[in-house]
Amino acid sequence: MSDKDSDKTRVKPPTQSALPSDDVTRVVSPSTPPVDDKTQIPPAASRGSVPDGVGAQHKQNPSEDKTRLSPALKTPHSDTPEDLKQQKLRQQILQKQLRQQNRQKQLRQEKLAQQMIKQGKLQLPGHKPLQTADATQFNPSVFPEADKASSLSAEADRKRRAAAELSTGEHIVLKERFILERVLGSGGMGVVYKAKDLLKVEAQDRDPYVAIKVLSDEFKAHPKAFISLQRESRKSQRIAHPNIVNVFDFDRDGDTVFMTMEYLDGNSLDQLIRQYKATGLPTDDVWDIINGLTAALSHAHAENIIHSDFKPGNIFVTQKGATKVFDFGIARAVAKVEQQDESPEDKTVFDAGNLGALTPAYASLEMLEGEEPDIRDDLYALGCVAYELFTGEHPYRRLPANEAEKQGLTAKRINNIKKFQWLAIKKAIAFRREDRFDTVERFTAALTPKIKSSNTLLMSIVIILLISMGGYFSFFNESADSYSELDIRNELELKIKIDYLKEDLASLVKSAAFTDPWQDGIWKNVSDLLILVKNDDPWLDQQKMLIYQLYLKEISSAVDAGKYNKAKALIQNAQRYTDDVTKLDAQQIKIASLVQDATRTREVRQKREIDEKRLSHENDRRNQQNKMSRARKVELFDVALENVNAQTKCQGRLNMRNVQTAVEKLRDLDHKRYNRLEGKIVNSLAGCIAQTGKAFPERATEAKKQALRIFKSNQVLMALKIKQRDPCDISLAGLGSRGKRALCKDKIKDAGAGPVLIVIPGNQKIRAFAIGKFEVSVRELNKFCKVSPGCRPIKGDTELPVSNITFKVAKAYLKWLSRQSRQKYRLPTKNEWLYAAKSQRRKLDANRNCMLSTRGIEKGGKLVRASIGKQNSWGLVNYVGNVQEWVYDKGRKLVAVGGSFKQSMDNCTVTTTHAHNGSADISTGLRVVRELRAGS
Repeated sequence: MSDKDSDKTRVKPPTQSALPSDDVTRVVSPSTPPVDDKTQIPPAASRGSVPDGVGAQHKQNPSEDKTRLSPALKTPHSDTPEDLKQQKLRQQILQKQLRQQNRQKQLRQEKLAQQMIKQGKLQLPGHKPLQTADATQFNPSVFPEADKASSLSAEADRKRRAAAELSTGEHIVLKERFILERVLGSGGMGVVYKAKDLLKVEAQDRDPYVAIKVLSDEFKAHPKAFISLQRESRKSQRIAHPNIVNVFDFDRDGDTVFMTMEYLDGNSLDQLIRQYKATGLPTDDVWDIINGLTAALSHAHAENIIHSDFKPGNIFVTQKGATKVFDFGIARAVAKVEQQDESPEDKTVFDAGNLGALTPAYASLEMLEGEEPDIRDDLYALGCVAYELFTGEHPYRRLPANEAEKQGLTAKRINNIKKFQWLAIKKAIAFRREDRFDTVERFTAALTPKIKSSNTLLMSIVIILLISMGGYFSFFNESADSYSELDIRNELELKIKIDYLKEDLASLVKSAAFTDPWQDGIWKNVSDLLILVKNDDPWLDQQKMLIYQLYLKEISSAVDAGKYNKAKALIQNAQRYTDDVTKLDAQQIKIASLVQDATRTREVRQKREIDEKRLSHENDRRNQQNKMSRARKVELFDVALENVNAQTKCQGRLNMRNVQTAVEKLRDLDHKRYNRLEGKIVNSLAGCIAQTGKAFPERATEAKKQALRIFKSNQVLMALKIKQRDPCDISLAGLGSRGKRALCKDKIKDAGAGPVLIVIPGNQKIRAFAIGKFEVSVRELNKFCKVSPGCRPIKGDTELPVSNITFKVAKAYLKWLSRQSRQKYRLPTKNEWLYAAKSQRRKLDANRNCMLSTRGIEKGGKLVRASIGKQNSWGLVNYVGNVQEWVYDKGRKLVAVGGSFKQSMDNCTVTTTHAHNGSADISTGLRVVRELRAGS
C-alpha cells in the first residue's frame, strides 16, 4: 500500500485530471482563436513552449484584424539570452504599431458613439436614484435584519422575473452573439443564465455554451461599478487555474451589463451541503473538494487577489468531480502596489462588498467591521465551508461572526476527522484575525499528516523552483502587453459617461423641480462626476454654485410658507454643494426660532383642548356609571352564580380556584343576595366533593381543604368524610406480571415509597393479599436503619437482597413500615408464600440463582440483585434461589423457604424448607406481605 492509500484523510494536491478533458468553454490557447470575433482580446499564451502552428498562422493570415493584440509568445527554455532579447524587441515594435492603430480607431469609435447617443441608438446605464442613502457611501459593519430580508426578497424577485422573461418563448440575445436559454441561479449581484455562443456554433464547436451573469440594476448603478469591475475582470482572466472558473469577458449591451464565463455541468456546493445536511458529505469527497478550494485560493492569493465573498454558493462541483470557485472577477484586490504593466490610475478603489458581494454568515469579523481586506478573511470563510462539508451545518448556526462572538458560541468538535485536522479547522474559524492562519499553505500543512524531512525538503525545492519560473514567465509575458484594447475601451467608456453625466446634469439644473427624485438625481450626477473627473473641472464647480443658489431660493420660499421640515431637508442637501454654510446656518437659526414660537402656541392650544375634552369625558362617564351601575351588578352577579353552579354540578373536574373566584365576586357585587344563597352553594359543593372522593380520594381531600378556606368553619364541609382508596386494590389481583400499572406501593412518611407490591387473588382457603414483588433490598432496609438506633445502614450494593440480619431487625422493619404507612405489614405464612410462588404456572426458572457446576457452566455462589430473575405468572421474582426467605409455618414456627444461592440446583425448589432460629446468616432474607384493606 502506498503512502497515498494509507491516509485518505490528508489533503491531496490538486491534479490536472480534475479538469474535464473536453471542456471547450475554457480559455483556449491562441492556436485556436475565434474565427470572426474581432472584438475579443485573445488570452495570453500558456506558460510553456509555443503551440504548434502559432508561428505559421501569423505568417499565413495577413488579412486578420491588425488591431487585435497578438498573444505574447514564450520562447522555450533552450532559447539563448540573445534570442530572448530579439523576441522582446519584436514585441515592443508590434505594440507601438498597435497603439497607433488603436488610437485612430478610438477616435473613430468616439465620434460614432456620440452620433449614436444623439440618435438614440446607444444608451448608457440609466440613473436610478437611491431613496435612502448616498450611493457612494457604504458601511459594511451594519447588517440590519430588514435589509437582509429585503435582499433575499429582491434576489428571489430577480430570479422570477428572469425566468418569466425566458418562459415567453422569446430568447434574449446579447451583443447579437449570446442567446440566453435558461436561468441557472441568482444572487445579490444578478442572475446567471445558460447561453449559447453563436460564434462557437458557427465554428462547429462541440460545446457552444457559456455562462453569463447579468448584473442587477443596484450593482451596475454604482458610479464606479462598470469601470472597476472591468479591471477586476481582467485580473480574473490573469489568474487562470484548474479550480477557478474562467472569466472570458466583461461587457455591456445597452443598459445590460454582463460577464461571460465558462459553463459547467454539475451542482453548486450549497446544493450538495443541503442534500447531505443530516450527515455531511462523504469524507473522501470532502477531502477532494477541500483540495480544490485550497489550490484555488492559494493561486489567487499568490496573484494578490482576495475573494472576499467565499461561500458554498460561489463554489461549483462538476459531474466529473472537479471543484471550481467563481466570482473572483468581482473580488477585492489586496495588492498595495500593482504589477509593473499597470498605470498608477489602474488601482481598484471600488469595493464589491458595497454592492452585495459580502455574505454575513461567511464574512470574517474584520470584514463586518469594515477593516481592510486580508487573506485571513478568505481563510475564515474556507474554514466555515470545510466545517459544513463534514457536518452539514454552519459552525455558528449561520450567525455573523460579530453576533456569534457576542453570544459566546463555539463550534462543536467534528468527530469523523483526526485531532490535528480538527484543530486546523478550529483555528481557521477563529473570530479574531490574529488567531487564524496567515496563509492557505499553512492551513493546508496543518491539515496534512507530517511527512519525513527528506520529502519535505524535496517538495520545498520543487515549490521554490515553480514559483521562480512562474514569476519569470509572468513578468516577461505581461510586460509586453501593458496597453491593451481593453484599456482603450475603458477610456472611451469613461469619456462618454462624463459627457453624458454633464448633459444630464445641465438638464436637471434647468428643470429645478426640487422633488425627491430630482434632488437624488442631481446629487447622483454631481457625485459621479466628482469621482470621474477627480474634483478638477471648472464647469462642474460653476454648476455646483448654480445649484446652491437655487437651493437658497427654494429654502427661503419654504420658510416663508411655514414648511419648516421641507426647509430643513433642503438645507441638509444644500450643504453638499458649498463649503460656505453661513447663509444656511442663518436660515436654520430663523427656522428654529419660528418653530419654537409655533410650538409654544400649539402647546397652549392643545392643553386647553385637552382639559375641555377631559372634563366632558368625566361628566359623561359618571352619568353613564350612575345609570347602568345596578343593571351591571345584577348581570355580573348572575354570571358569577352561573359559574359556581356549573362547577358544583360535578359534570367535569372540580376547579376550586374558579369556585373561589366566583364566590368572592358574588360577595363583592351583592353581599345580601349572596348570604341568601350561600347555604345552597355549600350543599352543592359538598355533594360534588363527596362524589369525587369515590374515584379520586386524594383529589377530593385537597378540594375539601380549599373549600374550608373559602367557607371558613362551615359545619357541612367539616362533617364531610372522604374514604381513602387503597392503592393495592383488589382489582389488581393476578395482574402483577403485566407491567407498572399493575403494581402498587404505599407512601412511607418521611421516606418516600415502600416496597413494590403485587396483589395475589384469594381462593376458598386464602384471602387475597399483597406481597413484595422482589425480596427486600438493602436500599429499602437502609431507609429504616437511618431513623432507627437498633439498625445500622448496610454498605455495598444497595440493590442486593437483604441478608445477614437477625429476625429481630426484620420484625422491627415490618412494624416501622406499618406505622409509617398506616397499613398492616408482616411476614407471609408458608401457605401464602407457596400459593404466591406456584401461581398459575408451576414451571421453575431454569436460570434461578442456585449452585450449578456442569460442563464448564458455573452458577450460584454469590448473591445477585433482587430485581434480576424471571417473574412467574403473578409477577413474583426470585422466589426460588438467591436468598431463602423467612415465613411462618404452623404454630408461628419460623422457617426459611425457597432455597438459596448456596444450595444445589436440584435441592433449590419451591418446596425447599429449612428450620431457622432467626439468627443472622448470609443466605437468609425476607419478603413482605401487606394485608388488603377491608372492602377494597
